[in-house]
Amino acid sequence: MWTALFILILTYLVVGVQKLPFVHISRAAGALLGAVAMVLSGVLSVQEAYAAIDLDTLVFLLGMMVIVAYLEISGFFEVLELFILKWARSRSGLLLLVVVSSGLLSALFMNDTICLMFTPVLVRLIRRLELPPAPYLIGLATAANIGSTMTIIGNPQNMLIGIRSGIHFLAFWAALSPVSLAGLALDFGLIRLIYRSQLRLPLKPLSDLQGYAELRVQRGLLGLSLLVVLLALVLLAMGYAPQGVAISCAALLILLGSNRPRRALQHVDWPLLLIFSGLFIVMRGVEKAGLVEQLISQAGGWFAARSALISISWVTLIVSNLISNVPAVLLLSPLIAAAGGGATAWLALAMASTLAGNLTLIGSAANLIVLEGAEREGVHLGFFEYLKVGLPLTLLTIGLGLVALIFRG
Repeated sequence: MWTALFILILTYLVVGVQKLPFVHISRAAGALLGAVAMVLSGVLSVQEAYAAIDLDTLVFLLGMMVIVAYLEISGFFEVLELFILKWARSRSGLLLLVVVSSGLLSALFMNDTICLMFTPVLVRLIRRLELPPAPYLIGLATAANIGSTMTIIGNPQNMLIGIRSGIHFLAFWAALSPVSLAGLALDFGLIRLIYRSQLRLPLKPLSDLQGYAELRVQRGLLGLSLLVVLLALVLLAMGYAPQGVAISCAALLILLGSNRPRRALQHVDWPLLLIFSGLFIVMRGVEKAGLVEQLISQAGGWFAARSALISISWVTLIVSNLISNVPAVLLLSPLIAAAGGGATAWLALAMASTLAGNLTLIGSAANLIVLEGAEREGVHLGFFEYLKVGLPLTLLTIGLGLVALIFRG
């Protein structure tokens, strides 16, 4: 048991904290090393390690990544950039479009992906319009996290919860979409209030912009990709297995758009799949060693009780910011499952783990993607600059989510 605990702590330090002194190991490599250590130390056999990998979650993630890759190749995000640029009438209007578009699209295409695609687009807009970067970059990161809360395909931790809990796609959406939509409105209002002096200034007119590149849109591929996305949503709403829908629609898109399969597969986040695989094995080792049972015996049945929603939320908030939200869900979900937690407990875990990512600049992978993408373009976003939005926003949105789930019935 102590061996498993030691491996768990080391693995989660590397995966969650990163930037440890004298340690230069990526998250994917850290998860892989943790998985190997569980086998070499004798906690798990090789067969048990293979069996620990949740292929349903990995297949679901892979399928969604392929679909989003085709959208990117077809020029969908460039079209969206031009749309935002043309329809923004003021600085506040541009912020509203950023929050709404990134929030709603994250519910369909995963928040990490939207941040990855939007960040260079947004930095170009900021430079062309000579705007302060902080409100718009913060708006992108926070809205992507909030918007992804509403569906099981919005982020990796929701996908994991959706598959393990068996909650229907529409039931998940019905429970958390009001929280997510209200959170987006709160996000816009809070950023607008904090940066009101900067957002009151006039926006540089579109006619003053020079050298806006011609869009290279593959109309046929774009139309096909959007049709496949629509088909996937219909099938999910009809109750088909998420992993089967995702990989089947991805295969259909590869077949019909076969001139770009290699390029699309290059856009798949293979390290994320490796992180999940490694963490599945690490958590199975922790379960086999008896750590989960000890936690359950100490905690009693509070994970399953409706009155425990507040406790689930604040524990998830703390753990998510210590080790990041995806590892937090992998750590906490066996506790909820073993304690017989109902749908509301699973929804609280999904809500709190996702919204907790807005607390600090390093609270979620989506935030780090925005930070690193902006810095690659020469734009800096400070930790405390982000915190003055992230701290109140996180507390307010999680409080809003708790109220919604408590009165859900």
